[in-house]
Amino acid sequence: MREKENKTHKHVIIFSIIALSCGWIGRLVDQQVGTDQNGSLGQLLWIVSPLLTMVIMRSWMGDGWKDFGLKPRFKGNLLLYGFSVLFYPLMTVAIVGIGLGLGWTEISPSFSTFLTAFGMALLPGFIKNIFEEFAWRGYLAPKLFTLGINRFLVHITVGIVWGAWHFPFLHLFLDTTESMITYIPRLMIGMIAMAILYGEILLMTKSVWPAVLMHTMGNAFIDTLILKKYIQVHESYNVVGMPSPEGILAIALTGLAGLWMYKRRKKMTT
Repeated sequence: MREKENKTHKHVIIFSIIALSCGWIGRLVDQQVGTDQNGSLGQLLWIVSPLLTMVIMRSWMGDGWKDFGLKPRFKGNLLLYGFSVLFYPLMTVAIVGIGLGLGWTEISPSFSTFLTAFGMALLPGFIKNIFEEFAWRGYLAPKLFTLGINRFLVHITVGIVWGAWHFPFLHLFLDTTESMITYIPRLMIGMIAMAILYGEILLMTKSVWPAVLMHTMGNAFIDTLILKKYIQVHESYNVVGMPSPEGILAIALTGLAGLWMYKRRKKMTT
């Protein structure tokens, strides 16, 4: 047993090092070969490397596939699937509604085209998040859970590694003039809150697919609203009223949802 735990520790460290370094290597690649409107070789390396590392470790380094969570496990989990699909749209509507009511947020005149843009973002987001979630909820989280570490410590660790993985290409998703000194710590808190929510649903369903769907809906709904300028949050209220992971209201609502899932799962297991 001790030998197995040591092996898992070693593999988690190897996976984390590769995941945290692949993006910076990708940035170096992009500086040499350039980018275009369709992305870049460096971005592909950044997205694909954690998944390939997971496949190698599970297939050829003895980790196996037992705790991967590939089966959808719909039976008994339909409410959790529904929650995973609806959480980000409902949270975003609530935050934008508060912003509109308090004068923090304005809606673009072109908002009528939002649903079309959102729909077009779903399939690319779904494919991208298979790569991302198969790595974080398909490998890092379940491997840490097998070590018997405190559950919240696992969520925090996953959130930190997952958040730091975004750093090399963070500029692709930013729409702020805020200093990184204040932005990044808040982003990391938001990523930890999401890791708690995703992780608790993973533990309840024993499937990676709710995380894939939740992540896809979040990217398609929130990123489309913000990056395509369908909403505009006044700069002085960005910290509070932005519905993205680093917004204070978004952190609070995501954190509360994660704690609710934690308590719900605790009741199910007692």
